Amino acid sequence: MTQEDARFCVEMLPRVSRTFALSIEALPPGLRDPVRVSYLLCRVVDTVEDAAGLPWPTRSALFEAFDDCLLDDGADPAGFEERALALGEGGADEALCRGAGAVFRSFRALPATDREAVRPHILDLSLGMRMYAARAARLGRFRLRDLEDLERYCYYVAGTVGELLTPLFAGYVPGLEAKAALEARAASFGLGLQLVNIVKDVAEDLERGVLFLPEALLAAHGAPADERLLDPAFREAGLGAIRQVAARARLHLERAREYTLLWPIPEGSEVVRFCAVPLLLALGTLAEVESGPDTLQRGRNPRVSREAVARILNAAGRAAEDPQALRGLLQRP
Repeated sequence: MTQEDARFCVEMLPRVSRTFALSIEALPPGLRDPVRVSYLLCRVVDTVEDAAGLPWPTRSALFEAFDDCLLDDGADPAGFEERALALGEGGADEALCRGAGAVFRSFRALPATDREAVRPHILDLSLGMRMYAARAARLGRFRLRDLEDLERYCYYVAGTVGELLTPLFAGYVPGLEAKAALEARAASFGLGLQLVNIVKDVAEDLERGVLFLPEALLAAHGAPADERLLDPAFREAGLGAIRQVAARARLHLERAREYTLLWPIPEGSEVVRFCAVPLLLALGTLAEVESGPDTLQRGRNPRVSREAVARILNAAGRAAEDPQALRGLLQRP
Protein backbone atom coordinates (compact mmCIF):
# COMPACT_ATOMS: atom_id res chain seq x y z
CA MET A 1 0.00 0.00 0.00
CA THR A 2 1.27 3.47 -0.87
CA GLN A 3 0.48 6.80 0.75
CA GLU A 4 -1.61 7.52 -2.33
CA ASP A 5 -3.71 4.39 -1.69
CA ALA A 6 -4.22 5.36 1.95
CA ARG A 7 -5.18 8.90 0.95
CA PHE A 8 -7.71 7.56 -1.56
CA CYS A 9 -9.42 5.49 1.14
CA VAL A 10 -9.49 8.36 3.63
CA GLU A 11 -10.89 10.79 1.06
CA MET A 12 -13.46 8.38 -0.40
CA LEU A 13 -15.04 7.35 2.90
CA PRO A 14 -16.93 10.63 3.61
CA ARG A 15 -17.90 10.85 -0.06
CA VAL A 16 -19.75 7.51 0.05
CA SER A 17 -21.07 7.79 3.62
CA ARG A 18 -20.69 10.86 5.80
CA THR A 19 -22.42 9.13 8.71
CA PHE A 20 -20.09 6.12 8.76
CA ALA A 21 -17.09 8.36 8.14
CA LEU A 22 -17.75 10.26 11.37
CA SER A 23 -18.07 7.04 13.37
CA ILE A 24 -15.08 5.31 11.77
CA GLU A 25 -12.73 8.27 12.04
CA ALA A 26 -13.55 8.48 15.76
CA LEU A 27 -12.14 4.98 16.31
CA PRO A 28 -8.60 4.53 17.66
CA PRO A 29 -5.89 3.99 15.01
CA GLY A 30 -5.70 0.24 15.59
CA LEU A 31 -9.33 -0.12 14.57
CA ARG A 32 -9.77 2.80 12.22
CA ASP A 33 -7.80 1.42 9.27
CA PRO A 34 -9.28 -2.12 9.14
CA VAL A 35 -12.83 -0.86 9.70
CA ARG A 36 -12.46 1.84 7.04
CA VAL A 37 -11.05 -0.55 4.46
CA SER A 38 -13.60 -3.26 5.25
CA TYR A 39 -16.47 -0.78 4.92
CA LEU A 40 -15.16 0.46 1.56
CA LEU A 41 -14.89 -3.10 0.24
CA CYS A 42 -18.49 -3.72 1.25
CA ARG A 43 -19.46 -0.50 -0.47
CA VAL A 44 -17.70 -1.56 -3.68
CA VAL A 45 -19.67 -4.80 -3.98
CA ASP A 46 -22.87 -3.02 -2.90
CA THR A 47 -22.42 -0.67 -5.85
CA VAL A 48 -22.22 -3.66 -8.18
CA GLU A 49 -25.46 -5.02 -6.72
CA ASP A 50 -27.18 -1.65 -7.19
CA ALA A 51 -26.20 -1.43 -10.88
CA ALA A 52 -29.45 -3.01 -12.05
CA GLY A 53 -29.24 -1.22 -15.40
CA LEU A 54 -26.19 -3.24 -16.46
CA PRO A 55 -26.63 -6.51 -18.35
CA TRP A 56 -26.37 -9.46 -15.99
CA PRO A 57 -23.23 -10.94 -17.63
CA THR A 58 -21.42 -7.64 -16.99
CA ARG A 59 -22.50 -7.52 -13.35
CA SER A 60 -21.69 -11.20 -12.86
CA ALA A 61 -18.17 -10.60 -14.18
CA LEU A 62 -17.78 -7.72 -11.71
CA PHE A 63 -18.83 -9.97 -8.81
CA GLU A 64 -16.35 -12.60 -9.99
CA ALA A 65 -13.51 -10.08 -10.28
CA PHE A 66 -14.27 -8.70 -6.82
CA ASP A 67 -14.18 -12.15 -5.23
CA ASP A 68 -10.96 -13.05 -7.07
CA CYS A 69 -9.22 -9.94 -5.73
CA LEU A 70 -10.44 -10.61 -2.20
CA LEU A 71 -9.53 -14.31 -2.20
CA ASP A 72 -6.14 -13.99 -3.87
CA ASP A 73 -3.79 -11.34 -2.47
CA GLY A 74 -1.71 -11.72 -5.63
CA ALA A 75 -4.57 -10.96 -8.03
CA ASP A 76 -4.21 -7.75 -10.02
CA PRO A 77 -7.13 -5.43 -9.10
CA ALA A 78 -6.72 -3.61 -12.42
CA GLY A 79 -9.05 -6.20 -13.93
CA PHE A 80 -11.85 -5.18 -11.56
CA GLU A 81 -11.17 -1.49 -12.20
CA GLU A 82 -11.40 -2.02 -15.96
CA ARG A 83 -14.72 -3.83 -15.64
CA ALA A 84 -15.97 -1.10 -13.29
CA LEU A 85 -15.81 1.39 -16.15
CA ALA A 86 -19.11 -0.17 -17.25
CA LEU A 87 -20.74 1.41 -14.17
CA GLY A 88 -20.33 4.82 -15.84
CA GLU A 89 -19.23 8.10 -14.34
CA GLY A 90 -22.08 8.22 -11.82
CA GLY A 91 -21.13 9.57 -8.43
CA ALA A 92 -18.86 8.74 -5.52
CA ASP A 93 -19.71 5.02 -5.43
CA GLU A 94 -18.78 4.56 -9.08
CA ALA A 95 -15.55 6.51 -8.51
CA LEU A 96 -14.78 4.20 -5.59
CA CYS A 97 -15.17 1.18 -7.87
CA ARG A 98 -12.99 2.70 -10.60
CA GLY A 99 -10.24 3.21 -8.00
CA ALA A 100 -10.90 0.00 -6.05
CA GLY A 101 -7.31 -1.13 -6.54
CA ALA A 102 -6.32 1.27 -3.76
CA VAL A 103 -8.83 -0.38 -1.43
CA PHE A 104 -7.68 -3.92 -2.27
CA ARG A 105 -4.02 -2.95 -1.75
CA SER A 106 -4.93 -1.29 1.56
CA PHE A 107 -6.72 -4.48 2.60
CA ARG A 108 -3.66 -6.55 1.74
CA ALA A 109 -1.51 -4.24 3.88
CA LEU A 110 -3.58 -4.96 6.99
CA PRO A 111 -2.25 -7.42 9.59
CA ALA A 112 -2.97 -11.03 8.62
CA THR A 113 -5.21 -11.51 11.66
CA ASP A 114 -7.43 -8.62 10.56
CA ARG A 115 -7.60 -9.83 6.96
CA GLU A 116 -8.57 -13.35 7.94
CA ALA A 117 -11.11 -12.07 10.45
CA VAL A 118 -13.10 -10.08 7.90
CA ARG A 119 -12.46 -11.85 4.57
CA PRO A 120 -15.06 -14.65 4.96
CA HIS A 121 -17.78 -12.20 5.96
CA ILE A 122 -17.18 -9.91 2.98
CA LEU A 123 -17.25 -12.97 0.73
CA ASP A 124 -20.59 -13.97 2.30
CA LEU A 125 -21.90 -10.47 1.63
CA SER A 126 -20.77 -10.70 -1.99
CA LEU A 127 -22.30 -14.17 -2.38
CA GLY A 128 -25.67 -13.05 -1.04
CA MET A 129 -25.76 -9.88 -3.11
CA ARG A 130 -24.90 -11.86 -6.23
CA MET A 131 -27.63 -14.39 -5.47
CA TYR A 132 -30.34 -11.73 -5.11
CA ALA A 133 -29.05 -9.73 -8.08
CA ALA A 134 -29.13 -12.87 -10.24
CA ARG A 135 -32.70 -13.58 -9.17
CA ALA A 136 -33.72 -10.02 -10.01
CA ALA A 137 -32.10 -10.34 -13.45
CA ARG A 138 -33.93 -13.61 -14.06
CA LEU A 139 -37.31 -12.19 -12.99
CA GLY A 140 -36.82 -8.82 -14.65
CA ARG A 141 -37.17 -6.92 -11.36
CA PHE A 142 -36.04 -7.06 -7.76
CA ARG A 143 -38.54 -8.82 -5.52
CA LEU A 144 -38.72 -10.27 -2.02
CA ARG A 145 -41.30 -12.95 -1.35
CA ASP A 146 -42.02 -12.81 2.38
CA LEU A 147 -40.66 -11.58 5.69
CA GLU A 148 -38.18 -14.45 5.92
CA ASP A 149 -36.87 -13.63 2.45
CA LEU A 150 -36.48 -10.00 3.47
CA GLU A 151 -34.63 -11.00 6.62
CA ARG A 152 -32.32 -13.28 4.64
CA TYR A 153 -31.55 -10.45 2.23
CA CYS A 154 -30.82 -8.08 5.12
CA TYR A 155 -28.52 -10.66 6.66
CA TYR A 156 -26.41 -10.78 3.53
CA VAL A 157 -26.20 -7.02 3.01
CA ALA A 158 -25.84 -5.94 6.66
CA GLY A 159 -25.80 -8.84 9.12
CA THR A 160 -22.49 -9.94 7.61
CA VAL A 161 -21.09 -6.48 8.41
CA GLY A 162 -21.95 -6.93 12.08
CA GLU A 163 -20.18 -10.28 11.95
CA LEU A 164 -17.03 -8.86 10.35
CA LEU A 165 -16.77 -5.95 12.79
CA THR A 166 -17.04 -8.13 15.90
CA PRO A 167 -13.69 -9.96 15.57
CA LEU A 168 -11.97 -6.65 14.79
CA PHE A 169 -13.45 -5.10 17.91
CA ALA A 170 -12.73 -8.20 20.00
CA GLY A 171 -9.07 -8.14 18.98
CA TYR A 172 -8.80 -4.56 20.22
CA VAL A 173 -10.47 -4.99 23.64
CA PRO A 174 -8.19 -6.74 26.16
CA GLY A 175 -9.54 -9.45 28.45
CA LEU A 176 -12.86 -9.74 26.67
CA GLU A 177 -15.01 -12.38 28.37
CA ALA A 178 -18.25 -12.15 26.39
CA LYS A 179 -16.94 -13.04 22.93
CA ALA A 180 -19.37 -15.92 22.34
CA ALA A 181 -22.38 -13.83 23.44
CA LEU A 182 -21.25 -10.98 21.20
CA GLU A 183 -20.81 -13.26 18.20
CA ALA A 184 -24.33 -14.65 18.74
CA ARG A 185 -25.79 -11.11 18.51
CA ALA A 186 -23.49 -9.59 15.87
CA ALA A 187 -25.65 -10.32 12.83
CA SER A 188 -28.75 -8.88 14.51
CA PHE A 189 -27.01 -5.53 14.92
CA GLY A 190 -26.53 -5.03 11.20
CA LEU A 191 -29.80 -6.74 10.32
CA GLY A 192 -31.83 -4.47 12.60
CA LEU A 193 -30.25 -1.31 11.18
CA GLN A 194 -30.94 -2.48 7.62
CA LEU A 195 -34.58 -3.24 8.35
CA VAL A 196 -34.97 0.29 9.73
CA ASN A 197 -33.42 1.73 6.57
CA ILE A 198 -35.87 -0.27 4.46
CA VAL A 199 -39.02 0.91 6.24
CA LYS A 200 -37.67 4.46 6.34
CA ASP A 201 -36.92 4.62 2.62
CA VAL A 202 -40.00 2.94 1.10
CA ALA A 203 -41.25 6.09 -0.65
CA GLU A 204 -37.79 7.12 -1.84
CA ASP A 205 -37.04 3.62 -3.13
CA LEU A 206 -40.36 3.36 -4.95
CA GLU A 207 -39.70 6.63 -6.74
CA ARG A 208 -36.56 5.05 -8.23
CA GLY A 209 -38.43 1.86 -9.08
CA VAL A 210 -37.34 -0.43 -6.23
CA LEU A 211 -39.43 -2.05 -3.50
CA PHE A 212 -37.95 -4.01 -0.59
CA LEU A 213 -41.21 -4.75 1.25
CA PRO A 214 -42.15 -8.43 0.70
CA GLU A 215 -44.92 -9.07 -1.80
CA ALA A 216 -46.74 -11.66 0.33
CA LEU A 217 -46.74 -9.32 3.31
CA LEU A 218 -48.18 -6.47 1.26
CA ALA A 219 -50.81 -8.77 -0.22
CA ALA A 220 -51.84 -9.91 3.25
CA HIS A 221 -52.56 -6.28 4.15
CA GLY A 222 -54.34 -5.56 0.86
CA ALA A 223 -51.55 -3.30 -0.40
CA PRO A 224 -50.07 -3.29 -3.94
CA ALA A 225 -46.44 -4.19 -4.55
CA ASP A 226 -45.76 -1.25 -6.86
CA GLU A 227 -45.77 2.55 -6.97
CA ARG A 228 -49.50 2.61 -6.19
CA LEU A 229 -48.43 1.95 -2.60
CA LEU A 230 -47.81 5.71 -2.36
CA ASP A 231 -51.40 6.55 -3.29
CA PRO A 232 -53.41 7.85 -0.30
CA ALA A 233 -56.02 5.13 -0.85
CA PHE A 234 -53.47 2.42 0.03
CA ARG A 235 -51.61 4.25 2.81
CA GLU A 236 -53.26 2.48 5.75
CA ALA A 237 -52.76 -0.92 4.17
CA GLY A 238 -49.13 -0.06 3.45
CA LEU A 239 -48.59 1.16 6.99
CA GLY A 240 -49.86 -2.17 8.27
CA ALA A 241 -47.14 -3.99 6.32
CA ILE A 242 -44.50 -1.50 7.39
CA ARG A 243 -45.41 -1.89 11.05
CA GLN A 244 -45.01 -5.63 10.76
CA VAL A 245 -41.49 -5.19 9.36
CA ALA A 246 -40.80 -2.61 12.07
CA ALA A 247 -41.79 -5.14 14.72
CA ARG A 248 -39.23 -7.59 13.31
CA ALA A 249 -36.65 -4.78 13.32
CA ARG A 250 -37.31 -4.16 17.01
CA LEU A 251 -36.53 -7.79 17.81
CA HIS A 252 -33.11 -7.42 16.20
CA LEU A 253 -32.50 -4.01 17.75
CA GLU A 254 -33.14 -5.52 21.19
CA ARG A 255 -30.31 -7.96 20.49
CA ALA A 256 -28.24 -5.01 19.26
CA ARG A 257 -28.90 -3.32 22.60
CA GLU A 258 -27.65 -6.45 24.39
CA TYR A 259 -24.64 -6.52 22.07
CA THR A 260 -23.70 -2.94 22.92
CA LEU A 261 -24.06 -3.52 26.66
CA LEU A 262 -21.79 -6.58 26.54
CA TRP A 263 -18.70 -4.52 25.69
CA PRO A 264 -16.74 -3.64 28.84
CA ILE A 265 -16.12 -0.05 29.92
CA PRO A 266 -13.57 1.53 29.87
CA GLU A 267 -11.68 -1.13 27.86
CA GLY A 268 -14.22 -1.03 25.07
CA SER A 269 -15.45 2.54 25.34
CA GLU A 270 -14.59 3.37 21.73
CA VAL A 271 -16.50 0.31 20.54
CA VAL A 272 -19.47 1.20 22.75
CA ARG A 273 -19.60 4.71 21.29
CA PHE A 274 -19.36 3.32 17.75
CA CYS A 275 -22.31 0.98 18.42
CA ALA A 276 -24.51 3.23 20.56
CA VAL A 277 -24.87 6.06 18.04
CA PRO A 278 -26.35 4.07 15.10
CA LEU A 279 -28.48 2.01 17.50
CA LEU A 280 -30.03 5.11 19.07
CA LEU A 281 -30.52 6.73 15.67
CA ALA A 282 -32.22 3.57 14.41
CA LEU A 283 -34.57 3.45 17.39
CA GLY A 284 -35.44 7.11 16.95
CA THR A 285 -35.99 6.66 13.22
CA LEU A 286 -38.18 3.63 13.81
CA ALA A 287 -40.40 5.66 16.13
CA GLU A 288 -40.78 8.26 13.35
CA VAL A 289 -41.65 5.56 10.83
CA GLU A 290 -44.27 4.00 13.08
CA SER A 291 -46.01 7.14 14.30
CA GLY A 292 -44.75 10.13 12.30
CA PRO A 293 -46.54 11.81 9.38
CA ASP A 294 -43.90 11.23 6.68
CA THR A 295 -44.08 7.46 6.15
CA LEU A 296 -45.30 6.48 2.65
CA GLN A 297 -45.54 10.11 1.58
CA ARG A 298 -44.10 11.16 -1.77
CA GLY A 299 -41.07 13.41 -1.45
CA ARG A 300 -40.84 12.89 2.31
CA ASN A 301 -38.65 10.69 4.46
CA PRO A 302 -39.09 9.82 8.16
CA ARG A 303 -35.99 10.94 9.99
CA VAL A 304 -34.66 12.07 13.33
CA SER A 305 -34.24 15.84 13.64
CA ARG A 306 -30.79 17.40 13.60
CA GLU A 307 -31.32 18.51 17.19
CA ALA A 308 -32.09 14.93 18.22
CA VAL A 309 -29.00 13.68 16.37
CA ALA A 310 -26.83 16.18 18.26
CA ARG A 311 -28.35 15.05 21.56
CA ILE A 312 -27.71 11.41 20.71
CA LEU A 313 -24.08 12.09 19.81
CA ASN A 314 -23.47 13.93 23.08
CA ALA A 315 -25.30 11.39 25.20
CA ALA A 316 -23.52 8.43 23.57
CA GLY A 317 -20.14 10.04 24.18
CA ARG A 318 -20.88 10.41 27.88
CA ALA A 319 -22.48 7.00 28.28
CA ALA A 320 -19.50 5.24 26.67
CA GLU A 321 -17.50 6.13 29.78
CA ASP A 322 -20.15 5.15 32.35
CA PRO A 323 -21.81 1.69 32.39
CA GLN A 324 -24.76 2.92 34.47
CA ALA A 325 -25.36 5.86 32.13
CA LEU A 326 -25.14 3.51 29.14
CA ARG A 327 -27.79 1.22 30.58
CA GLY A 328 -30.02 4.20 31.23
CA LEU A 329 -29.52 5.52 27.70
CA LEU A 330 -30.29 2.12 26.13
CA GLN A 331 -33.09 1.14 28.46
CA ARG A 332 -36.09 -0.49 26.82
CA PRO A 333 -38.87 1.95 25.90
